[in-house]
Amino acid sequence: MTIDDRKIVMHYIVEDHAKRQPDKAFLVTRERRLTYAETDALANSVGRGFASLGVTKGDRVLVMMPSGIDFFLVWLGLCKIGALMCPMNEAYVKRMLAHQASDCGARHAVIAQGYLDRWMEVAEDLPDLQDVIVCDDGEPGCKTPWMQHEFTVLFEQSDDPLPPVVRYFDPMAVFYTSGTTGPSKGVLYPYAQAHATAAGQAALCDPDDVHYMCAPMFHVGLVHLAGIPLIAGATLAIRPKFSATEFWDDIRYFGATMTLIITAMPAFLLAQPESDDDREHPLKKVIMAPLVGDVGKFKRRFGIEKVATLFNMTEVSCPLQTGFELPNGRTCGRPRAGVIARIVNEYDEEVPNGEVGELVLRSENPWEFNLGYWKKPEKTAEAWHNQWLHTGDLLSRDDDGYFYFHDRLKDAIRRRGENISSYEIEREVDAHPAVRESAAVAVESPFGEQEVKIVVSLTPGAELSPEALSAFLAEVLPLYMRPRYIDMRVDELPKTPTGKIQKQTLRDLGTKQAWDAEAKK
Repeated sequence: MTIDDRKIVMHYIVEDHAKRQPDKAFLVTRERRLTYAETDALANSVGRGFASLGVTKGDRVLVMMPSGIDFFLVWLGLCKIGALMCPMNEAYVKRMLAHQASDCGARHAVIAQGYLDRWMEVAEDLPDLQDVIVCDDGEPGCKTPWMQHEFTVLFEQSDDPLPPVVRYFDPMAVFYTSGTTGPSKGVLYPYAQAHATAAGQAALCDPDDVHYMCAPMFHVGLVHLAGIPLIAGATLAIRPKFSATEFWDDIRYFGATMTLIITAMPAFLLAQPESDDDREHPLKKVIMAPLVGDVGKFKRRFGIEKVATLFNMTEVSCPLQTGFELPNGRTCGRPRAGVIARIVNEYDEEVPNGEVGELVLRSENPWEFNLGYWKKPEKTAEAWHNQWLHTGDLLSRDDDGYFYFHDRLKDAIRRRGENISSYEIEREVDAHPAVRESAAVAVESPFGEQEVKIVVSLTPGAELSPEALSAFLAEVLPLYMRPRYIDMRVDELPKTPTGKIQKQTLRDLGTKQAWDAEAKK
């Protein structure tokens, strides 16, 4: 059966909505509002603007600019001419910046003015870069060795419709992984994968919903969170960065009825002081990945009617997900239609239900997973050995077909002959009312194998001693899982810009400044 590109490729879907509901609000911020028709017209201008600078189909274009409507238009404009967006997270500097910027071999870039200084620091490492379009973010910039253009150059061309130049199997972007366990890899990301990533949650979205997006746009959250309302024909309300203190004000301001919140966002919202107006808002649908420790508490406190969850990574397209009928507060879902999922041991042999192993995946539909790692065929082959995509994540499956996350394969801890899930320790630590977030990591043991260290960030204003936390954990964890070392902090734990805790940084600290339960005996 021939697949209809116009039902799968994101910018073709924008074009369809622009014809059918031109005046419907699509992109909304506190400062700006665009209808579907306005969005499509501006994307045409941006596409022609890039083409006027010599950008053609297949070219990579670096993007480092604040999340918002202009970022969205840059993405759509590049899609219109078949160029590949290579978004860069805004926190990167020096070696990490140079690695990604040079790895993709882009000749063109869109860079916010305030970031130019850090790009100049790595200029010698970017031999391919020729042209820079400067997005004026109100901060002073600097001169560069590259040809510079004002951001307005992208909007000076005609907004007449552009002819279709891509198919659903063409690459759309190069998204870089978070690099939490090593140098980040560029994931070659096709249009079909973008659609498959968002389609399951789009089915939960109604055309009259306002979907609130507060995740950064420099990773797959762009196509996922924006794709949900786009596929449904709804409205997308955008905030550049998540703020726990302003989240509910935004929900009320935009009239947001649906959102997707990731990593520690739900825990941060629960950590805010309770208020009489906690339930005074229009939000009814929340997709939470992963589920917060006590989903029932979250629903009761904020009056949320519906919660769903999912499992995803840059390389795939939400292979595990639920609807709004959660079987429990721990699952990450079942395989969606078109996905085959197995739990295997180190020899790729499927393990029985209830046993922990690595999640491996296949897609029955073409092009819904990534096209490989950019310029890293050996890493692509490693990930796809035995014709299954190996996720590097440890999960289990129950008899009803629901899957449960246990740990990253590289984050698992081996102690006294037992394999320990850092995730399971963290769930119990996070259940303490004084804890905002935590991370369990392995540290060297003088007796071989490893010891457990837990790094804890406290809720603002809360007090908790290592001794008290250790006593609390003694009631809920088996002896072999109880942390020997406890590192208490008042600040947030170090994270990647996508909100993942940088566990390697915490491992590297060893046991410095950590309370030692063994020393107290």
